[in-house]
Amino acid sequence: MDRLGTYYGFIYEDGGPIGPMIKWTLNRGSEENSIVSSGTQYHSGYHKTYTITGNTGPLEGGRIRVDLKISYPTLWLDISMMGHFDSEENSLKGTVTMSDGTPGEFVFKRDPDYVRLYPAPSTIDVEARWKFATRAILDRIRQRSWSPSYILKQIEDGKRYMQLAIRDDYYGQELDDDEVDEYNDLLSSLYESDARFYASLINIKLSKVPIQYVDSSLLWSVLTRAIIALSNVVPVTPPSEERESLAWIVTTRQRWTSAQNPNVSIPWLHLGIGRT
Repeated sequence: MDRLGTYYGFIYEDGGPIGPMIKWTLNRGSEENSIVSSGTQYHSGYHKTYTITGNTGPLEGGRIRVDLKISYPTLWLDISMMGHFDSEENSLKGTVTMSDGTPGEFVFKRDPDYVRLYPAPSTIDVEARWKFATRAILDRIRQRSWSPSYILKQIEDGKRYMQLAIRDDYYGQELDDDEVDEYNDLLSSLYESDARFYASLINIKLSKVPIQYVDSSLLWSVLTRAIIALSNVVPVTPPSEERESLAWIVTTRQRWTSAQNPNVSIPWLHLGIGRT
């Protein structure tokens, strides 16, 4: 069976998904046995374009070896992936290494419903398999029936996902262990289209947050992205003290505006802070 085409899946770290479902369409590259792809990945209020390059190797025990690398233009860590194509399951599985050395694993399958709710491979045992099977079957039945209770639960899950995503990535109280588990469950339940939809809603919500209510952790997240976004337009000198960061951001924004570059739009919505 051809190993190229569209896949849906997750990348896992520490037993949980690092983000919502990802959709790939792997194509044949210009060289023999090479693979290429590109697309957009969504997580919380972020969306990042990526490129995939890689190659396939010979059969090993009935499996085709697959080596891939996901590259992002800015901010996110590149990901190296080593695994195999399983013709019986029609899936890609293996291990990953982030560019900072952090290990992980991945699972991608042809049908999003076959990988949705799927646990990290390293955590799978008899209990995990049974839990996955029962959850997947019940979810499929409820999804096809489109009962009012199912629709209401989807709405509540979406709201809860946005709450936890904002607290985890932007501002608010740090997630406790139970909330981390809940967040991972919600991540594994999202389709790629859901992740895209909620990323838009989170960005809208963040655009309405007055900057004076944003804590220091978000300020430094904004600062990092501001440096990357503005570095090609105006010279940037980060502040030496955290208490100066807000003034620096305001000053940099003024310098951006004064540059009067018609080809550049100010991405304050994507920087996650409210307009002033």
